[in-house]
Amino acid sequence: MKIRYALSYPLFMDKGGGVTQAFEGLNWLKKLGHQVEALDWYSENIDFDVLFLFGFTHFNPEVLAFLKSKGVIIVSEPIFVRVRSYLYYKVSKFLSNFTRTVYKNQYENLHLCDALFPNSNIEKNDVINLYDIPEDKIFVAYLGIPSYVLEEGDKISRDLFYNEYKITDFVFCPSARISVRKNQITLVKALKSTDIKLVLTGCDDIDEKIKDEFLELIKGDPNIICLPLLDKKMLISAYKNARVVVFPSLAETAGIVAIEGGYFGCRLVLSDIPVFREYFLDYPIYANNKDPEDIRKKVLKALSEDYDPSAFREFLLKNRSWEAHTKIVNSVLERLYESRK
Repeated sequence: MKIRYALSYPLFMDKGGGVTQAFEGLNWLKKLGHQVEALDWYSENIDFDVLFLFGFTHFNPEVLAFLKSKGVIIVSEPIFVRVRSYLYYKVSKFLSNFTRTVYKNQYENLHLCDALFPNSNIEKNDVINLYDIPEDKIFVAYLGIPSYVLEEGDKISRDLFYNEYKITDFVFCPSARISVRKNQITLVKALKSTDIKLVLTGCDDIDEKIKDEFLELIKGDPNIICLPLLDKKMLISAYKNARVVVFPSLAETAGIVAIEGGYFGCRLVLSDIPVFREYFLDYPIYANNKDPEDIRKKVLKALSEDYDPSAFREFLLKNRSWEAHTKIVNSVLERLYESRK
């Protein structure tokens, strides 16, 4: 099959897990023999069979409807994180009857897709309940351990990170940016003035809504260490120096850094949200993401307890793979392709 793909944001804007997710899946589709390329907006011909969307909000439904009328199969990994209440979506749905809204754009794009691949049952249920999508066109495909972790993990030394930053045995919160949803502010409040070394990444890209508050919070505490986004090799080395990976997000599709941290043997302290329990069962320690005191207590628990990471690592290797993810996607694409003939 000839597959073209489109991302929600350009790469100079989005360097986070959604991009990792997109290219991991696309590379596996290439391994299966499909011709996979980025959608060319300047091509005068429709020379492809499938348009694969990552996200669903920022695409033009007029373009999708045109491609669909020409026989192109349209699929999406929505990468949908519900951060607002159900009431918000009900009001948005009502308003979309009278005017063009973001919700209306989302609704039309999802209904134009021939298949959707949410990354959890939580995401699947939200898509069904909020956008009236038929269940028979939704196929849950779990995210996996990234290929760079499996291919480079054993080759990269913990010395790479230590030699650069002179930090080891710390609590690690890796992210592409500091944001409201990632909730680093509550984490900093939890660990400030505790003498616990906390390393945050993504500090070169701070959400303007919280920038002043974040910078004021980290001021004066030498144990709150703010780094820019790390490249893949440095990130792997950082995991090897960390003792605990903490991920206090308010909402997530899955959290690739939690998969990475667990694979490299870090104890996980995660937000007690349904998607994390679906992905990781009872292996992590869960904390109330709105309560700094509970986060602090759970981080101290993770630091003080003996921990053998082998069982969790084996669980991840067996149950969270991109090969399994792509088998689900590919089987649906092949069925849609055959039915189109």
